[in-house]
Amino acid sequence: MPTLALMIFAGCMVALQAPINAALARAVGTLESSFISFTVGALFLGLMSLVLGRGHVLRLTEAPAWQWVGGVLGACMVFSTVLAVPRIGALATGVAMILGNLFMASVIDHFGWFGLTPMPLDWRRAVGLLLILAGLVLVMRR
Repeated sequence: MPTLALMIFAGCMVALQAPINAALARAVGTLESSFISFTVGALFLGLMSLVLGRGHVLRLTEAPAWQWVGGVLGACMVFSTVLAVPRIGALATGVAMILGNLFMASVIDHFGWFGLTPMPLDWRRAVGLLLILAGLVLVMRR
């Protein structure tokens, strides 16, 4: 249960991040606000690594190159939200992002990618995805 609460909290942080970054974009520019967001985040994580880390950063070269792409994916997500929030609103942006996240997560689970135990896409999971899609349709501005 603590992990579930942590992820709900993380979802709240993402919802706050999108309009904050969009507001920053009005002041400094879209791409620039994404850069600033990631720079501040990187500095924060660097500090956290110094304080709470295990000191394994030097083993980075042992990791396959494809494992380095996470930061690029996160940057694309931040940049996308900066573009979307002013156009479709924070709620629709968040629901669309959640739908994309859950769709990809269901594919990853179904095939067991990245060393995960496969969890087939059954009717319950498919209905859950359809309900999120229905929610997106309901919250979109007309």
